[in-house]
Amino acid sequence: MSNRFQLHAIFSDGMILQRNQENPVWGKGPDGMQLTLECQGQQVQTISVNGKWQAILPASEAGGPHILTVSSEGRQLATVHDVYFGDVWLAGGQSNMEWKVRDTSHAQADIAEANFPLIRHFEVPRLEWENPSEVTFMNATWKKAAPENVPDFSAVAYHFAQHIQASEGVPIGIIGCYWGGTSASSWVSEATISQQPELQVYVDSFQEQVKDFDWDAFAIIRQAYDQSTADYESRKAAGASDEELGGYPWPPPMSPHSFMRPSGLYETMLLKVVPYGLKGFIFYQGESDAGRAELYDKLLTGLIHNWRSLWHNDHLPFHFVQLTSYCSDGNPDGESWPLLRESQAIVNERVTHTGMAVTLDCGERDDIHPRDKRTVGYRLALTALEHVYGRELTSSGPVYRELHIEDGRIVLHFDHTDGGLELPAGSEQLIGFQIAAEEGPFLTAEASIVGNTVEVWHPEITKPAKARYAWTNYTEANLVNGLGLPAGTFRTHVTRE
Repeated sequence: MSNRFQLHAIFSDGMILQRNQENPVWGKGPDGMQLTLECQGQQVQTISVNGKWQAILPASEAGGPHILTVSSEGRQLATVHDVYFGDVWLAGGQSNMEWKVRDTSHAQADIAEANFPLIRHFEVPRLEWENPSEVTFMNATWKKAAPENVPDFSAVAYHFAQHIQASEGVPIGIIGCYWGGTSASSWVSEATISQQPELQVYVDSFQEQVKDFDWDAFAIIRQAYDQSTADYESRKAAGASDEELGGYPWPPPMSPHSFMRPSGLYETMLLKVVPYGLKGFIFYQGESDAGRAELYDKLLTGLIHNWRSLWHNDHLPFHFVQLTSYCSDGNPDGESWPLLRESQAIVNERVTHTGMAVTLDCGERDDIHPRDKRTVGYRLALTALEHVYGRELTSSGPVYRELHIEDGRIVLHFDHTDGGLELPAGSEQLIGFQIAAEEGPFLTAEASIVGNTVEVWHPEITKPAKARYAWTNYTEANLVNGLGLPAGTFRTHVTRE
């Protein structure tokens, strides 16, 4: 139990609180301490119990700046300045959500033009392991979108926030909660995994990796690994090219305390910001789960329900980025990434209050971290503007609906063909389609746009039965609608439950 007053670090100068709903505020303090919180002339009281306290601020319209004070028996304990009410989005995932503005293709311009004082970013500190009896104090603050801060913002979240603010005209807060290289299993509760027997493989695999673990041997291996990553960063800072650098040292050695363990970061990072008032979640993850792509729809669905339950809101929007195109494991024609993309599409279709940004055309063949994060953030914002904010716009590219067969050709019909089906500027030929007979192999097909349909055929397949699109790890498939939004991976005959 705490014997001194403490306000959680997220309640600090410059914070954005969620507009139009009550906002929990919490911290620690000695048992029995009576606290008064005041903001905008409204007061609420609470008492510290078992070393913890929580108060609920009443709902407020967007605006500011305001001051939040916390006092006890007339003595002021904390003052938080420059508080605004707006919309707060929690940004989760792995390295492509974590990817900083400084490392993107538009970094120089984005940093120079960063003058958005009402876009603010709070990054949950990385915490690999925490002794349950020694809770770590969080050392983090809210940062304004200014040239001195933006380089370290999540690039996808930053561009998302820019477009939301431009449309809605309210302050936008981003809570960054991510760690590169992590599976979605790192970000869910133990119960979420145990409730679905198929997901137990994540726990079993981890336990096998740390079986008969030797901490002394690990210390030696970890020291060598840390040295190799330090050398990599040193050469990168000195200006070495990507070719000279080679691949980043990966994976790190595994231990029972590894950040990659199932449910680990859920406990050491995510739970630290529950139940901070939110508008919704944005999420970019999946690369580390491509090895179990056909389980991912269940894992991601579990994660969404898990996170919503933490905030006691089954309708909290959850908008995510579908994986792009990438030569995973040096195999451009592999199926792990299209299967993962399909799993994501299944979640988008079956789980309510979700949105999915298709980024198939944003990938880089040999780099799992595409540098163009502007487009990703923009498309993610489109999904929120349409489905959360109710704006009259289209956020989706063409979505396969049905097929029929005519004269040895498959005719594919689509929804979301706004402005018609097209090729992107600079493309001369429609590519990315494969077809097969009922029993035969898939072959690369000829394809042609006919009105709002696509006709696909192959001279050696006289009785085609099924088709698929962008069904390789890396693809340059190029079907878009009249708004330039791309179609995502699909196949016409899906047998998965």
